[in-house]
Amino acid sequence: MVNFVLLIHNFTNYSKKDIDKGNTPLDIYNLCSSIRETFCLSYSIRKNNNLYFYLQNSYELIKFEGKSLRFLGPDERSQALLLNKALLRTNQLTYFENWVKSTPGIFVRKFKDESRVLNYFRILLEERAIMISEVESKENDFLSLLTLIGLKEIENYFFLLPTYKKINILNDFIRNLAKNIKITYISFPSITSIENKILNINYLIDRIRNTNLNNDFKER
Repeated sequence: MVNFVLLIHNFTNYSKKDIDKGNTPLDIYNLCSSIRETFCLSYSIRKNNNLYFYLQNSYELIKFEGKSLRFLGPDERSQALLLNKALLRTNQLTYFENWVKSTPGIFVRKFKDESRVLNYFRILLEERAIMISEVESKENDFLSLLTLIGLKEIENYFFLLPTYKKINILNDFIRNLAKNIKITYISFPSITSIENKILNINYLIDRIRNTNLNNDFKER
């Protein structure tokens, strides 16, 4: 099971009318691209992938669960509408830490404060957290540096992807999280967009899977 966790500090509010008029905000468009690269294949959905959006300002978490995801098309409109429904669902919650269904395969939950979010992530991530960035920073010296190709059982990791450039905001959250769990830091120096980072990780995992399948076939 491959898990992507997008850390989102701010996002632009939008409505179905904005989508219908073709006025999807750029940051929402980028989030939709991340949804597409996480799940969409030519004629199917990646059932073994999960995608989490953590909205840091409001302590809200949105989960896209590949094995039960429905109504997700490869087009931006489909993705934006499903995301909009999930965001509207979170607005209906005051403080509810169990998963609430938005649409099939998409769930939301809202935490009381960041400490409760951190506790949840510590249990969820265990020792399988990898933070992906395009630049190496001395500010991230508390994280161990490794390459994806060197990881064993890469499919079982959670890939943390910040959607913003403010390193201080990132470090506040990651430092607190790293107090209790190990986080591996990996740099993608030539890949800047979130969706391309996801695409690259999926490509590598697919290649590893195919190599393992070929090896198993040869052994038989």
